[in-house]
Amino acid sequence: MLVSVLWILVSGFFGGQIARRLGAPPLIGMILMGILIGPQVGNLLSLDVLNAADELRTVAVMIILMKAGLGLDREKLAQQGTVALRLGFLPATGEVIAIAIAGMFLFQFDVWTGLLLGCVIGAESPAVIVPGMLRLKSLGWGVAKGIPDAILTGSALSDVLLLLVFSLLVNFLGKGGTQTINLPGGLTLTPMQLLPLQIILQIGLGVVCGYLAARLLVVVLATQNWTQNAIQDTLIAASLALFTVIFAKGFPYFSGYLATMAMGFFLIELDAPLARRLRIGFNSLWIIAEIILFVLMGATK
Repeated sequence: MLVSVLWILVSGFFGGQIARRLGAPPLIGMILMGILIGPQVGNLLSLDVLNAADELRTVAVMIILMKAGLGLDREKLAQQGTVALRLGFLPATGEVIAIAIAGMFLFQFDVWTGLLLGCVIGAESPAVIVPGMLRLKSLGWGVAKGIPDAILTGSALSDVLLLLVFSLLVNFLGKGGTQTINLPGGLTLTPMQLLPLQIILQIGLGVVCGYLAARLLVVVLATQNWTQNAIQDTLIAASLALFTVIFAKGFPYFSGYLATMAMGFFLIELDAPLARRLRIGFNSLWIIAEIILFVLMGATK
């Protein structure tokens, strides 16, 4: 297992650097290295590492979403108004409907299977979007108009919508399309009719959980001073963010990924010096997490 980790880190680093020098995004080189050392070609990775790929990718996505939250600007988001909301829902909805229609004509899918395919194809990867937008912010491109912030927020909302619709369709198709939900008073609703409420609940509770987690971090790290350095600050913050993501999987009434991003955003508002320290720490964590994420993506696909 240790040899496999060494293969991932070394090959991913040099693959990314080679791609960068050739003018391509580093993630392309990392994914190609993952294919070369994965079971499809070289078969250099142990089964233990491959079986743990989903968990390792979850950790990497948590890190990048914390980076995204810590990089948001409240003033720029307020300046954009409803742009982030429209970016979150309109493109995703349009993509899903267009892909569903294409699937019905090309593959003779029914409407539900077509929508399921649309959710799979239309989903956005935070690991690709977030670093790109943060790089634009570091270069100053579109910052005055808040474009990177709007895209970061819209991307998170889009993933919430598509994940909800995807899970709903999987359950719906698995039960033969006959599942109903009985509410008090004799009211019967289908899961599709409850979808708007589920979306509001996922987003609302996700933001609330992110705020509460940020408040807890401020109390532990700033007010009570339980830590002695920035590394310990980052360790506690990453542990709490990862717990939020894991807890959301067992309690699927809020978006753990949105809560993680909201946690970083509220930390800026509650304690800017602490947020700056954590931003540096998560930037360092992402250097390793990026390699693991994209190499394993190539090795397991």
